[in-house]
Parts: sequence; C-alpha cells; structure tokens
Amino acid sequence: EPVPFNRNKFLLRLATVLAVVLAVVFGMSIFFKVDETKITVSGTNKYTAWDVREASGILHGENLLTLSDAAISERILDKLPYIKWARVGIELPDTVRIEVEERAVVYSIESENDGWWLISADGMVVDQTSAAEAGEYTQILGVQITAPQIGKQSVAAEPAPDPSEEDTSVPVTVYGRERLETVISILQYMEKAGVIGGATTLDVTNMSSLEMWFGKQYQVTLGDTTDLQRKIQFMKQAMDSMGEYHEQGVLDVSFAIRPNEAVFTKFTD
Repeated sequence: EPVPFNRNKFLLRLATVLAVVLAVVFGMSIFFKVDETKITVSGTNKYTAWDVREASGILHGENLLTLSDAAISERILDKLPYIKWARVGIELPDTVRIEVEERAVVYSIESENDGWWLISADGMVVDQTSAAEAGEYTQILGVQITAPQIGKQSVAAEPAPDPSEEDTSVPVTVYGRERLETVISILQYMEKAGVIGGATTLDVTNMSSLEMWFGKQYQVTLGDTTDLQRKIQFMKQAMDSMGEYHEQGVLDVSFAIRPNEAVFTKFTD
C-alpha cells in the first residue's frame, strides 16, 4: 500500500537541509577569506610582486571560494604587458599563489609618428622606448606600426600610394600587413628554435630577400617568405656549429644556392 504522506516529517527534513545550507553559507562568509599578507608571487623580474598583486585585483578579506582564476589571470595580462602568462592557485584557508612568466625578449620597431616601440614575438606592443635604446634590442626594419597602444596588438602602417606606379590593381594596404605578419612569423620561429635575442636587425624591406644581422659576425640571408621555419632551423644549426670559430661572413639559408643546405661565405678583407 502507498505510504501516507507525513507532512511533519517532510517539514522536518526540509528544515534540516536548509539549516545545513545556511551553516555552509555562514561558514563561507566567516572562513576562507584572503589574507593580503599571504598573496605570494613568483616569476617576476620586470615587475615587482606588488605590481602583480595590484594588477590581480584580489582584495583583502575576499572569499577564496568565489575567486575566479581566469578573471585574475586576465586582469594581470591586461595591465602588465610584459607578462606572458599567469597561473593562480588557491590554498585554503587563506592563501593565494600567483605564478607568472615574463616575456624573455622583446623587439624594437618604429612607429610612423611616435618613435620606437617594443613588441613581443606575437606582435603585442609592450612598451615605448627611445631611438637610442631601440638599438639595444633586435630592430625591425622595413615596416612601421601605426597608433601603437601598450597591451594591444601592433598594426602595420601602410605607405601612401606612389602616384608614379601604373599598376593600382593591388591595394597598398596589403603590403604593410604582410610585412608585419612575416616579421611575427620569423620572431616566433626564432624563439621556438631557441634563438632568443642575439639578432641585431631583422629587415623585411625586400620581401624576396629577407635579411638578418647578428652583430658584425653573421649576415643571414633568408630569401623569400617560403619555408621560413625550416630556414630558421638551418640557420640555428649552422651558427651553433660555427660558433666556436668566430668566423665572420654571409650565412645563406635561402636554399637558392644549394637546396636544403646552409651556405657560409666569409667576408673578404
């Protein structure tokens, strides 16, 4: 037979559940709060731990269980452009650990109106610099950026059309964007290959003959934009094998002289 509904028992059970829920909510409001002295930061160099804590937006007394790791990371990356990534860990009852990695290297590029700026390998504008200090970084030549904003992606400046050019079928706006995209590709391939810094200039003025200089030791010829990743790998292997001999000359990895082979020619006296 069906068990008759017992209203009193139901109300008692409901009251018990509500009491447990209220106890949990009350406990969360009393315990598990952020202690600002226990917000730890690791991995910083360019910024101080205080800079990262401020950028995180975490407040003293804020409930740990309601913190959003993703939102905290996003705030840090948005306010501190030298930060490559941020990871947030929560340890009950009151500790927050923030681990960050800063960008290992940045590159200088000229703006069409505002002097020199620093960008990351993915094209983000991270800072402004002077013309004198721009030479301390790998300088990007052959393309400029326009209206740079720190923390935003760089945008290529487009040169005004040359009235003397007869062929107007291809819009000039294509060229600057393609040059900057090529720069970003090369920089990312270099970092992936372990070529961090070292290059003095990267010149994309002639897109059929891309060129880099490494101090006064190597003039590197990449050729056109095809197969850039493999060319960078060949360049790295060749420079590693020749490094101890301190030879100076042209390192051709365009594969135009010999397919699938780097060719080194010493400078003539």
